[in-house]
Amino acid sequence: MFDRIAGRYDFLNRSLSFGRDVSWRKRIRQHLPKDKPLMLVDLATGTADQILFLLEGDAEISQAVGYDLSEEMLEVGRGKIKERNLEKQVTLLTGDAMACPAEDDTADIVTISFGIRNVLDVPTALLDMKRILHEGGKLCILECSLPPNKVIRWGYLMYFRHVLPKLGGWVSGDAYAYNYLNKTVETFPCGDAFCQLMREAGFEQVQADAMTFGVATLYTAVKPVGDA
Repeated sequence: MFDRIAGRYDFLNRSLSFGRDVSWRKRIRQHLPKDKPLMLVDLATGTADQILFLLEGDAEISQAVGYDLSEEMLEVGRGKIKERNLEKQVTLLTGDAMACPAEDDTADIVTISFGIRNVLDVPTALLDMKRILHEGGKLCILECSLPPNKVIRWGYLMYFRHVLPKLGGWVSGDAYAYNYLNKTVETFPCGDAFCQLMREAGFEQVQADAMTFGVATLYTAVKPVGDA
């Protein structure tokens, strides 16, 4: 499915979120340490948008590796990386968020943006993310969520159920993909429920930062020191 929509994916992300996805992705910059060079692993990297937005920030990212199962999305991302002459700094590889090819204890930061709800087994994926991180390393998960305010939620769901699938399907030529999107958002645990999944995976300092009335949430957590 993601192979089919790869060519229009970035354009639709900007259009259907009214450009808000850019500010949501940039929010992760606030959680990156500024006192050392960082090794970044970005899961469900898609077209590498998240990596590229983080590279524009103040933190020094010495190496970034993005993993995704969609080869067409990765090809779009590789084109963007080549245009920016970042081939020595950024690598995009085929990889599953539930069993990432990255070695144990190698990443300072693990990110996954708008991808965790597509993972078949979220607890397994969270455990694998913890495996990849150094002790004290940071996990940042950006995902769509449901606004807590009933009035805002009603308007949001009207847009998500009736407008977004039609626009997304028309522009991408794949109506199924954008019907799938709203269904996964409505059924995926968000807020406290997702924070609890992160704690059960063994993460500490778990926080949820709701943005734009709660239509997106940035979850952050730390791998405990002493957790090999």
